[in-house]
Amino acid sequence: MKPMQLDFHQSTRSTPWLGLALVVAAVIALLWVMTRLDISDQARQQLNTREDEISWQRRRLDEAHSKEQKEAPTNAKVLAAQQAQQQAIGPVLAALEQTWLPTIAYTRIELASTEHLIKLDLEAKTLADALALVDRLGSTRGVKTVSLSRHNMRVSDPFRPVQVNLDISWEPRK
Repeated sequence: MKPMQLDFHQSTRSTPWLGLALVVAAVIALLWVMTRLDISDQARQQLNTREDEISWQRRRLDEAHSKEQKEAPTNAKVLAAQQAQQQAIGPVLAALEQTWLPTIAYTRIELASTEHLIKLDLEAKTLADALALVDRLGSTRGVKTVSLSRHNMRVSDPFRPVQVNLDISWEPRK
């Protein structure tokens, strides 16, 4: 057996090249990890850029597609329905335009083309002006009925206009 040395003040012999080699290996490993991280960051940035380009192109194509759909009707049935609504409402609006008086202000016009009904809110200088409009609308060709659903005088206004609600039903064109 080898004799045991119990001198604790003796300097130990170490090999300095082993520590240096370990430090160099650690630095090389650290540099390799850092370059791999840089490469992965660049790849991620390129991927994000490509995804943004693709989403921008897809959005642009969707906008162009929706613009084409808005410009062209989806089918002939929709086009026919739109034309029928325009033809049904046109004469009634023309009748309202023809019977208008300068002493009357239309405040709300609500059209229901399927029920052939117009709900009309207006203000007139006097109740006689409103009733004259009701008579003119009633005698207009194409108007079936005109009914005065409500009227009141606005007392807060110094000119005291009359507020009137009318329900007008018209005959559909054939």
